[in-house]
Amino acid sequence: MNIVLSIGGFDPTAGAGVLRDVLTFRKIGVYGFAVITAVTFQNLSGFYGFHALRGEDVKRQIENVMEENKIRYVKVSMVGNGEISRILEEKIGEYGWYVVFDPLLYAKNGYPLNRMEDIERIMKISNVIVPNVPEAEILSGMKIENSEDVVEAGWKIREKYGVKVIIKGGHLEGEDYLFGEKLVRMKMKHLGKIVHGTGCVYSSALLGYLAHGYSLEKAFKRAREFLQGEIEKSLKLGGEYEVLP
Repeated sequence: MNIVLSIGGFDPTAGAGVLRDVLTFRKIGVYGFAVITAVTFQNLSGFYGFHALRGEDVKRQIENVMEENKIRYVKVSMVGNGEISRILEEKIGEYGWYVVFDPLLYAKNGYPLNRMEDIERIMKISNVIVPNVPEAEILSGMKIENSEDVVEAGWKIREKYGVKVIIKGGHLEGEDYLFGEKLVRMKMKHLGKIVHGTGCVYSSALLGYLAHGYSLEKAFKRAREFLQGEIEKSLKLGGEYEVLP
């Protein structure tokens, strides 16, 4: 079985973060390991803070995992702070990972997560960046109000960071955009739900399908189909947001 790795925050609801990533990996047939960068304080109504681990602790987690396993495909999301960012940059180079990077700039309720100064260099050495529309606005420096704006912003981000870009369209009409050698679109019905952790599930599913050997274009489409099925089965447990099964 293919082994993949998620590096990010611990969400006690298991709706997002590395817990959700590992669950997603298992659902699509890859074995997921996890390295925790931060403990978060949140529930299904909002995000209220986080505590980043020491850089040394993150480094030890990575090195212990990599000592026994030849892992190539890695998702990075919540970095935690500048010290951890520098360690991740070093390890990406050392191990030659294929990296899917979720910028994770803000939680749904607006709480700031990753700082731009902590993730700029990681984005430039990743393989794929997977922002949502509000994140794409920040990365591109432009307002996005329609599909034409998404296309313009996507190519700007592609040129700025020199890597492939997927803009998730949940904040618009449910159309996702892949900016690689060409533009590829994938649209499915927008279900109108407010669901916790959709971005985490999409990016971890994308990584899993890539680990299976799918091309980026095929993984892009399969990840969207998988997410759609999960959203259709979302659960209301309490709090403002629904959660994926």
